[in-house]
Parts: sequence; structure tokens; C-alpha cells
Amino acid sequence: MIENRVHHKFYRNQRTLFILLMCAVLAFMGSFGAASVQADTVNSPPILNTKDSPSVISSAKPRTVITQDGEIDDMDSLIRFFYYANEVQLEALIYSSSMFHWRGEDPDAPADIDGVGQCGGGFTGPQSCLEPHRWTGTDWLYEFIDLYGEVQPQLLVHDPDYPSAEEVLSVTKIGNVDYSGAMSKDTEGSRFLEDLILDDGAPIHVQTWGGLNTLARALKSIEDEYSGSSQWTMLQDRVAEKIVIYNILNQDETLEEYIKPNWPGLKVIDNQSQFWSFAYQWSSTVPTDYQYTLQAEFMREEFLENHGPLLSRYHTWGDGQEIPGELPGEDRWSPDNGSNPEAQFPSSGRDINDFISEGDSPAFFYLLDGNGLRQSEDPTWGGWGGRFDVVDYGWIDTEDFNPSTGEDDRSYPQTRWVKEIQNDFAARADWGVSDFEDANHPPEATVSEGLDHVVDPGETLILNGSATDPDNDEVSLSWWEYEEAGTALEPINLNDHGDGSLTAIVPDTAKPGETIHLILDAQDNGVPALTHHQRVILTIADQPATDDPADEDDPADKDERPDRDRPSDEGEAAKPQPGSPQYTG
Repeated sequence: MIENRVHHKFYRNQRTLFILLMCAVLAFMGSFGAASVQADTVNSPPILNTKDSPSVISSAKPRTVITQDGEIDDMDSLIRFFYYANEVQLEALIYSSSMFHWRGEDPDAPADIDGVGQCGGGFTGPQSCLEPHRWTGTDWLYEFIDLYGEVQPQLLVHDPDYPSAEEVLSVTKIGNVDYSGAMSKDTEGSRFLEDLILDDGAPIHVQTWGGLNTLARALKSIEDEYSGSSQWTMLQDRVAEKIVIYNILNQDETLEEYIKPNWPGLKVIDNQSQFWSFAYQWSSTVPTDYQYTLQAEFMREEFLENHGPLLSRYHTWGDGQEIPGELPGEDRWSPDNGSNPEAQFPSSGRDINDFISEGDSPAFFYLLDGNGLRQSEDPTWGGWGGRFDVVDYGWIDTEDFNPSTGEDDRSYPQTRWVKEIQNDFAARADWGVSDFEDANHPPEATVSEGLDHVVDPGETLILNGSATDPDNDEVSLSWWEYEEAGTALEPINLNDHGDGSLTAIVPDTAKPGETIHLILDAQDNGVPALTHHQRVILTIADQPATDDPADEDDPADKDERPDRDRPSDEGEAAKPQPGSPQYTG
């Protein structure tokens, strides 16, 4: 009896131990699972914590990041940008290296091999990664921000949206600058950019005025942290929807060697040629009739003289403003024409104070939809930032017909706007030193019938444009077709009545889905003369399939309204549709 009780007690204790052990195992597994879920939640970036994809999140102004390498044209582009800082939301201003400029202070940089440097030196050939190459330092950047702070209060008289110098300084960071293509280490700039990429906000336009290496480092850090996560594919997709790169040239190897292979969904607006027409080669690409706006007399009168401390630091040809770190023959600031006889862009034929270069400015011109051209809705439409064709990784700059040469010209999508761009900048230069009533401001054009229409082949369309002017200037109105921006093969028949009204007859041969772009120009008679636009896009309607004759008399299948009363599908017809290669910012 005692033995049976002992056995029962033993087995009961065994069951108890087994139950306790199982509870412990289950508790451990539960805590492990909870910890994993909690880790996923903790590590999930904000971009994944919203049900909305970035492409449907809107912002009052385009969000943008500028990365630049400290070259003379970056300096001039930055000065111009400050006068347009009211038009965008500047999220970051980041110093990067490029194949033209680097600091050379990283002991872990690639070493020379057999005495040959391993960093691209641009037009100067391979250079040592361990030594500075055309490094212009950082002092100029902070100086320019301070000088912007001196003119910003006067700019506020003309538009209250100019950010303060303190706001600009707070988003100014030093990124990966130590050698060409440097992306092996996190930097202040790359970490700041990483946080922006992963936030839950609207799309970000990354302007790469120099190398793409700081952006590449930010993306690499994201990959390192999240590529093993179950959320990785979704994260890649959302980042690809969020980031649009406007690339000026390929100024290091990181786009081709890291970004494209590892982030194949990222879209690139690739300006490989057009930018030269607003850069060092302008004298051979800008139409002769517009070149006066880049020549010394105009530059002195409109920008350099009596326009405040910021524009006094704007660099022009041979102006004597030395740039520390530049190589002989690359200075362009020296008034001695003999100092750079073999430079890539020789000084022969240039006058002191001629325009040098702002090859990077088209990257932010693209975002200036306040001019009415609606360019950022689709890079193929064209505008101040150039015009582009679709390629597998985004878009690349393309040709327009140049009437001054009678030929298709890859620079003309940029140069056609040069006079307008320079006049607009001249007006804003005045804003920095003038009260509202003493400066000119652009008119505002409108089209009463709206901007997007579905039309039939052969249809006659009447449009009525008008304009107001904040300075009560007289405004002239004119219409034209931007043929290259549309897809219709035959030009539309336009009758511009000269008072803003237009009669347009759609070609009979137009095919369903083709588009026609009509531009209304509104130019005031102020000084300088300023222009505002409206772009009207006509989309050829899908043609109904031939119905069974027995159904022809069915009233339900008929629309008895005349053409002029049919809905125009305003706001839908010409907008890029989901799944198309076109981009909506």
C-alpha cells in the first residue's frame, strides 16, 4: 500500500514537472515571439507605418534635397537657388564629393597603385584619393548662408515663404566628401538623408549637383539594416516610389555601380547633355538672340552691381574672386586670359563678368511649377528644367527642334527658356534690395475652360485665356503648340485671336490616347519683362466600338449634348495614370 502511494506520488510529481516544463517552454516561445513582434514594430521605419504609399501623399510645396560638390558653378547655382527658396521645401543641403572635387582626409581611402591614384579626377585624369583634389572647402557655404540671411528680410516683402537663414543652416550637413565615390562610412549628411528617406512624408526630389555617393551611402545603410527583414520588399518599393533623383551628369560611379543594381525601382531624371547649355559651353549652344542675358553688361546691371551682399559673391568670368583649392587652368576667375589657355572651357572670347556656369540649376528649375508649365507632373512635358524621354530607369534628356538652326537640338529644350529664366532671376535680384512697389512681379495667366481636355479628331475647341498683374502692368497674351511635348504626329490648327482667345482644330488624323500641348504665354511690360504660362493638354478620346445597327435607336446609348457641352474630364485626361512610366510629384 505504501509502495503504491509512493509510485502514485512519483508519477504525480513527474506529471507536475512535465506540465511545468511545457509551460516554461510555451512561455519562452511566447516571449520570444512577442519580442520578435516588438522588434519588428520598433525597427519598422515611419515610411512603413502609414497605410498610404508615398506617391499619394501630398505636400504644399515640392520637398527637395540638394547635394553639391563645391565647384564654382555649384556656388553660383546655390546663390540663384536662395532667390527661389520660397518655391520649394528645402529638406537638406548636403556637401558631397564628386570625380572633380574631394577633401582627401580619409586614411582608409583607396591607396595609390604603382603610383597611380584610384579616384576619378574628371577631366584631369586619375588622382590620389588620399590627397585633396580641387577641394574648395566649406567656409564659402556657411558664408553664403549668412549672406542669404542678410537679404532674406527684404525678400519676405515680396513673398512670406522664404525660409530663414537659421532654417537653411539647420538642414545643412557635410556628407561623404573624402574621395570620389566615397560611400564606405556613415556621415552626418548620409544619416540625415537616411532619416528623410524613411520618414512618412511626401516624395522627395534629390538634386545631385555633384556625386551621388552621399545618397548611395544613405541607401546602403537602409539596406544593411532592413534587407533581412520580412518588410524589405515593401520597403524597397516604398523608397522607390518616394525618391526621384535629378542627376546632373554622372559625377561619380555610385549611380551605376550601387544605386541602379541595388535599388532598381528608383527613378532618375538623367540630364546628361542639356545642362551644358546653362553651363560652361553656353556660348556655343544658347541661341544668339538670347546670349545678351548671359553677357557682361546684362550680368553687371541685373545682378552684380547694387544688388546686395549675396549677389556680390556671384562668380563671373575673370572677376578676380579667387577660389582656394582650384587648379591653375580651372580657375576661370582670373582676369588674366593667359592663365588658363588650355582649360576645358577656354577664356578666349569671354569678357570680364560674362556668365560662367550654373550647370546644376536645371535640377531645381524642374520644380518651379509656379511658372505654369507644370513640368514636375511629367518630365516628358518640358520646361525650365529641360525635357526628357522615357528610358528603363526613368528619363533622359532629349531633343527639340531649334528654329534658329533648323535642326533638332538636344540643348534646345533648355536654351529655349534662357531669356525668360534670366529675366525672372533679374526680377528676384531686385526683390532682395527693393520694396514691393519698386520691383516687378510676374503676371498670372488663367484659362477659363480649364487645363485638361478630352477631345475628338476634327473637333474645334475654343479656349479663353486671361491674366492679372500684381503691379498693374500691361500683359500681352499669345498661344503656341509645344509639339515635342505632345505625342500627336500632326500639328494642331491654331487661330490665335491676340486677345487671349484661341480657336483650335484637332487634326482629323489624331489617334486615341495621343496628346497635344498648348501653351498660353502671358508677358508683362515691366522691367524686366516677366512671363507666366498655362499649359493646356488635349488628349484624344477613345473611339467607341461600332455598335450593332439594331441598337442605334436606343436612347440610353446616345448623348444628345453638342460637343461644346460634353464634360472635358478636367483634371483627369492628361494626368499620368497609375502604372504609366510618367511621374507625379
